[in-house]
Amino acid sequence: MQPKRIAVIAISLVVGLAITAAIVYLRIPLAFGYHFGFGTTFVKFALSNVLLLILSFGGIAFIWLDYFMDTQFLKS
Repeated sequence: MQPKRIAVIAISLVVGLAITAAIVYLRIPLAFGYHFGFGTTFVKFALSNVLLLILSFGGIAFIWLDYFMDTQFLKS
């Protein structure tokens, strides 16, 4: 059970970092003048916003990984 719990924490952290980096660094044009991402750097983007993005996306990944890997961090 312990390796599964370590994997849930590590994977959720990596997912949070990867999605946050994609949102901050990428600027992908979409239809009708909209775009995905900000196309900037972490230095220009506020550090508090970066930490909130990592926490939110990592938290969502943690919840789903806990459910699928049945580690029971979150009791039902």
